Amino acid sequence: MSHPCRMILDVDTGIDDAMAILYALNRPDIKLEALTTTFGNTDIDTATANTLRILELAGRSEIPVARGPGRSLLKPFVKAADHVHGRNALGEVVLPEPTAKPVAEPASDLMIRLARERPGEITLCPVGPVTNVAIAFAKAPDVAPLFKEVVIMGGTIHHPGIHGIPTPIADANFWNDPEAAQIVMRSGAKITLVGMDVTMKTLLTKPMRQAIAASGAIGETMMRIADFYVRAYETMYPGIAGCGLHDPLAVAIAEDRSLATVERMCVDVELTGALTRGAIIADRRRNIAPERLNADVCVAVDGERFSQRFVETLSGFGPQ
Repeated sequence: MSHPCRMILDVDTGIDDAMAILYALNRPDIKLEALTTTFGNTDIDTATANTLRILELAGRSEIPVARGPGRSLLKPFVKAADHVHGRNALGEVVLPEPTAKPVAEPASDLMIRLARERPGEITLCPVGPVTNVAIAFAKAPDVAPLFKEVVIMGGTIHHPGIHGIPTPIADANFWNDPEAAQIVMRSGAKITLVGMDVTMKTLLTKPMRQAIAASGAIGETMMRIADFYVRAYETMYPGIAGCGLHDPLAVAIAEDRSLATVERMCVDVELTGALTRGAIIADRRRNIAPERLNADVCVAVDGERFSQRFVETLSGFGPQ
């Protein structure tokens, strides 16, 4: 019998984060230990409240939510993704105010505590800027190798980067805090990168949305929220068949590595280049020393199997 994937999910809850949370909640082989919140798709207050809202939508408000600092290590937060996620970061769909509150423990302290309490058992899955993770590793460098794995939604090597930033080959998460990303990549943790090279190959298509919406109240609500995201993608990528399932794919690969093909690489993060800040730089030279290989980078994905699993999982909440 396989052991469940015990997960801390670190989110900047906009639309794809909301889908990732619901996916993690309804997978039988994922035990969601806690959620931690960060800035990115929206500000920290909205991200934290949205995380609590999604938990309550799913009837799982007992799961602890710990809040992060709400800005990058070096720069103040600038809200710039309303056109993608909506002003409330949930596609302008208004959910009830959450009754639960975040725990008093800061996000980084929660990460440190759970890693030390359960060494080798916790998978950390950051799907926003990795600021909380960097702070945890800076406070307690010993905990980086205590995580079973750190599965990061971040980076791109071949796929063009996100629209609207100066760097042509960077994703939003690493762009929003490159210094934090570099700290994490150099931490010695067991890292898997789930970047745009694979997440843009897993789209939430119209038939998928229709199937999930027909499954019941939770699926219907989530797909109403997702409609804003889909329309944003249609504007950014004319002719695209749906929106990228970035954050849900990272959660899925954290649970089941067989969904992805990975290549072991030496990866670092560029901090100073006028056209490269926030980009991941992969040193793929043949003579590289094995000890410098620090990340498994997803280079291909079984999109059909993931898409089927995603629909089944989000539809699995039932009528409610």
